[in-house]
Amino acid sequence: MLTKNAEKLIRSLTYRKNRKKTGLFVAEGMKLVRDFVSAGISAHIVYYTDELDAVFKGENVVKISASEMKSITALDTPSPILALFEQPKSSSKGFEKDSLILLLDRIQDPGNMGTLLRTALWYDVKSIATTEGTVDVFSPKVVQSSMGAHAHVNAVQKDELDWVHWAKKNGYTFVIADMEGESARDFSWPAKTILVLGNEGQGPSQILKAAGNAVTIPAVSGKMESLNVAVSGATLLYQYAASIDV
Repeated sequence: MLTKNAEKLIRSLTYRKNRKKTGLFVAEGMKLVRDFVSAGISAHIVYYTDELDAVFKGENVVKISASEMKSITALDTPSPILALFEQPKSSSKGFEKDSLILLLDRIQDPGNMGTLLRTALWYDVKSIATTEGTVDVFSPKVVQSSMGAHAHVNAVQKDELDWVHWAKKNGYTFVIADMEGESARDFSWPAKTILVLGNEGQGPSQILKAAGNAVTIPAVSGKMESLNVAVSGATLLYQYAASIDV
């Protein structure tokens, strides 16, 4: 049975301040919830309407009705499972061991953020830097669109100047995705790179642009002004991966 307090808590996690206060986030869908549990992410509680498989044995599970699930879901079509998870602890400690870090500067769209997290993990990039003003990585829409990437990536937020100082201290070079940059096809990636993808409308901040080298994806048709940031990120991550495989 779904209590009123539980319903209130779930609804409250739509807002960033409540996710920060409680340290919880919402995930929906059997595959997504199963992946989080299998990866060792602590489940605060799991609500379900159908049968559960063995992976959920020992979890705090509560069976609810289909109508109760409909009252708490954020999906157009309710899933048979919804869970609250504890947010994994994040820290930039260990970032310095990576040859590539992805920095997302004031990315606003949850779909773009989720896709970028998912794409980064595809290319085995697990250290994700974000700046203040970037959409919360534990937003329900980000969690759903990332398809479980949260279980494997480490996302840390700092002010852009803090990232500049961190990069200098640890020997990293910023590579900024920008329309005026050097062609990504011919670019020589630094041994320790922080790839920066900027805000959908404004691009990267001036502080970050001034701190690194610009790289662009050359257009073939010349009939479009720009690419979606998630598409740009995927293309540049592919270019980087191809360059280190040579």
